[in-house]
This record gives sequence, structure tokens and C-alpha cells, in this order.
Amino acid sequence: MSDVVFILGAGASRKCGAPLMYDFLDTARDLWAANKVSGKEEHFERVFRAIGGLQQVHSKARLDLTNLESIFTTFELGRVIQRIPGLGNVTEIEATIASLKTVIVETLETTMRYPLVGRKYHPPEPYESFVDLVVALRGKAHPRKSVSVVTFNYDVAADLALYYAGLGPNYVLDKPPHHNGDPVNLLKLHGSLNWATHVDEKGDKSVIPMHMAEYMSWTTTPMFTEEGSIRLPVGSQLAKLIIDQKKMLVGPEPLIVPPSWNKADYHHQLSQVWAAAAQELSGAESIYIIGYSLPETDSFFRNLYALGCVGQSMLRRIVVYNPEAVGGGVDARFRALLGPGAEARYSYEPRPFDDAIRHIQTNYV
Repeated sequence: MSDVVFILGAGASRKCGAPLMYDFLDTARDLWAANKVSGKEEHFERVFRAIGGLQQVHSKARLDLTNLESIFTTFELGRVIQRIPGLGNVTEIEATIASLKTVIVETLETTMRYPLVGRKYHPPEPYESFVDLVVALRGKAHPRKSVSVVTFNYDVAADLALYYAGLGPNYVLDKPPHHNGDPVNLLKLHGSLNWATHVDEKGDKSVIPMHMAEYMSWTTTPMFTEEGSIRLPVGSQLAKLIIDQKKMLVGPEPLIVPPSWNKADYHHQLSQVWAAAAQELSGAESIYIIGYSLPETDSFFRNLYALGCVGQSMLRRIVVYNPEAVGGGVDARFRALLGPGAEARYSYEPRPFDDAIRHIQTNYV
């Protein structure tokens, strides 16, 4: 268990170029229209055709057709009930979900840029500053603090930053290879661009992570680039690299889990990660939540927090950082989540990720 737990939402990767849930599909559509998804056009076409078919729902029900969370959840539920308007059968539904995951991968890899210095790419800001904060908490704080990171994000910006700092990361799915020092737990509740799914002869599924140390050794960087930054095609290369290097047969798309709903189809694969997150919450004395808006639909995190926060440790503070103003919807939702004891320790700071890092460094290290 860690003294300090960071919880990172999509807002933490916003400055790196990653879209949020509400504008993710708009960004994906713009990339497709601008011919920036070379070789993946059929997946974009299939997804947006399916979204178009859902417009007939509006005559009898309300459905947000612009929000990635809403669409992903609708597709997954449609697979369970074997019904999505406009899609003829389960095979079409499965193909559309697979295409949506490809769209997510391609959109993140195209929009997020990683600084390139010589032939070495670096994590984008503000993740380098974030890891400097983690290092300071573990080495300079009085007393020193153990740290873990829980994230809802699919991208690998935090992974890369922790790797370069010699901090693993540890996904708790296996032992991190070749880390320099004591690894930090990085618990990715919704999966990751660098996590593959392996199905054994019995049909049981397991997660095969491709660690950043492995990715570095299995790939090469461009000799030069005029832009000074590159895309990092971790998810696009994942299946081929795992098959070639680890000699394991894995699915073609990374393990990516819907942001909401009950996640029942994934609980065997991710139960280790979710259990570790609950364990970290139970022992935390400080919880910093950055860039996560606690949407009304996310009953999963509400339940995870409720079950995980029960422990012997005394919670000293829980601080939420979000650009929205104090007293807004995000602030109100977190206040409604917390019990009386935690609410007494709660504060809300209307700050983005980079400003949150400076605030924690100044006030809590």
C-alpha cells in the first residue's frame, strides 16, 4: 500500500494532445476527413456508419452520439443483448467494436506527440514534471512517501515517463523487466495501448503487457525528424511485436475497456489491477485526483472507491484538480461521493494538470 495515490483522468493527457471523451469522436472524424488515418479508413468508416445508424434511436430515447464513453458503452451493451439498430447481427457488432478500438488507438497515436531529442524520444510534458514530483515525494519529502498511480487513460505517456525515471512501471500483471530501482505501481483501470489479450487453449483470457523497456529494445526511432517530435505507434505495433518477440498469439487490438458500464466481460483479465487499486486506496493518507470529472455514468469508480477506501490508515487529504470552477458539477459530484470523514479532508482546486503538479510540489512535498 502507498502513502500517496494519484488518480489521473483524461484531462491529465489533454496538454499532450489527447482529446477528451466529449470531443474524441469529433477529433477522430476530423482525422479521417483529412486523410490522416492511412490504412485504417475502413475502421473509421464502419464506426461512423454505425453511429449514424443509431440516430433512429432519438425518436424514442435520448442517446449522446458525440461522446466516446456513450458510444463505446452502447456498442458493448449491444453485443450482450445482440442488438444495435443498423447492425444486422452479432458478427457485425463484434466487427464494429473491434473497429472502434482501432479508431481509439489511431486517434491517440496521431494526436499525441512525443519530443524527439537525437534518436531518443521523451515523454511529453507535463508527464516529465509529474514524475519529478513522484521522485520528490519518494526521496525528498519528510518523511518520505510511497507512491502509486491509478489512471483511466489508455495512452502510454505516464508509462514512458516512469520508465525513463527508472521507476518501472509495475502494472501488477507481471514482473516489470529491467527497471532501474524500485518500480511504481501504475494501475490502468481501463486497459492500455500496450496491453494485449492472450487466449489459451481452454479459452481463458489473460493480459500480456508490453513494457516500455521491451518496446525500446524491439523497435528503432527515426534517424531525424524536422518536427522535433514523433508519434509513438505502440498500440498499432503491439500484436506483431508480442507475436514475434514473445511467441504468443494475441488479439489484434490492445485491451481497451469501456469507460463505464459494468465491465463484466473484462473482470477476469483486469481483476488483479482493480484489486490492487482498491488496496492502494485503502492505505492512502493522501489522494490527488487530477483531470478526472467523475461522470454520472461511472458507477464503477464510485463502487471501487467505496469498497477500496475502507482501511486502517487515516486519510489526511483528498484533493481534486480540475479546470472547472469551484462549486461546479465536478466539485459537486465529488462532494456527493465522499462520506463525512472524507469530506472533512476534501478540497477542490480549479487547476489543470501542469498547475496541479506545481501546487502539490509547493504545498505537500
